[in-house]
Amino acid sequence: MRLLISSCLILLLITSCGTRNPKILSSGTNPTTTSLDHTPYFDITEYSKNKKYGLDGKYPVKVGERSVSNQRRYLASLAGPNGELLQFHRRGSCCGYKSENGLMGTALVDVYEVTYGGIKEPILVYISFYDYEKLYIPTGFTKRAK
Repeated sequence: MRLLISSCLILLLITSCGTRNPKILSSGTNPTTTSLDHTPYFDITEYSKNKKYGLDGKYPVKVGERSVSNQRRYLASLAGPNGELLQFHRRGSCCGYKSENGLMGTALVDVYEVTYGGIKEPILVYISFYDYEKLYIPTGFTKRAK
């Protein structure tokens, strides 16, 4: 029975990324906005050439180590277009993709809602901790000043 439920959930997650707005499965907790003011960060220097990198569930940032702290470190590495300090909260997960490191060969992508002063609508940033790839700065963001 558990296998059937797990399989159905994975199928739902995989197919949800085929839509323009993937279904985000809520974490079931009350989201807390987190300031990144004191979080250690990565020294990311290159901008992504892919305009959808990190901004679309099909092109998630892959921070590795199965570590939520790496997701936070990644977000702490970024700033708004004019150097604004970011705030975020995790909205849930979506967008399953094939990965040897994921549950039954499927990894999920966590979705973070990111805001900063002067922004009208939050930006969704898609991050996976199941796999690692070189980190880049997504379109619309800049490198956080030290």
